[in-house]
Amino acid sequence: MMKHVVVGALAVMTGCAAPTPAPDARPAESARPSSAAAAPTAAATAAAGAAEAAPRPEDAGALGPPQNGGARTAAEAAATDGSPPPASPPVPGADTGATATALATNKILPPLESEELTARARELFDAIVKNEPALADPFWFPKEPFIPLKDVKDPGKYWDHLHAAYANDVKAMHRKRKSWEGAHFVGFEVGSRPKWVPPGDEVNKIGYYRSFHGKLKYEIDGKPASLDVHTIISWQGRWYITHLGDFKKR
Repeated sequence: MMKHVVVGALAVMTGCAAPTPAPDARPAESARPSSAAAAPTAAATAAAGAAEAAPRPEDAGALGPPQNGGARTAAEAAATDGSPPPASPPVPGADTGATATALATNKILPPLESEELTARARELFDAIVKNEPALADPFWFPKEPFIPLKDVKDPGKYWDHLHAAYANDVKAMHRKRKSWEGAHFVGFEVGSRPKWVPPGDEVNKIGYYRSFHGKLKYEIDGKPASLDVHTIISWQGRWYITHLGDFKKR
């Protein structure tokens, strides 16, 4: 029996002396951050990029640079500046301070080419071919704005004189050819570079743009030809004739 007691005591002592296994140096799986938490997801990255690219409130009204890499168009400039393009007639009901000033001063440069200009030039050509001066009136400077524009004693009477000369010029141009058969209109070309004539010059109270020696182009017998239009001036964004022939030779 003593033998068993000794053996049991030795067993207990041996168990107590056994080394304790070293703790695992790696953190427990539950303590380590998962890959999903450690790195942002693709969705989170995309959302962050979209938020970064979104315009700030203070930039919402700003006009971005032109997408074609070139200068702004006239429409873009008008949207930014709040005024119409300089060569455009005013838009009814959309007057700004700049437009009102342009209307009052007549400082609106008409386009060198436009459908309405071509249509009125065609009517002038038809008047010459048919020898009917009245057909050319749409291209002639209107009497109503002429009266406040000209600084002369009787501007209405002066307009009548110039208009009569215009009719005579149409007839004179018709006589340049024995026959106008087969003649057809090609187009109208503004002559010299438009120049601003300020109030006080050329006995006028209101300024205007002026151009000399426009060309009324046509073809006859398969050959190009043209007629000289001596003087055109501007009124509210349109060109009008004030002298068809050379008035200084009269």
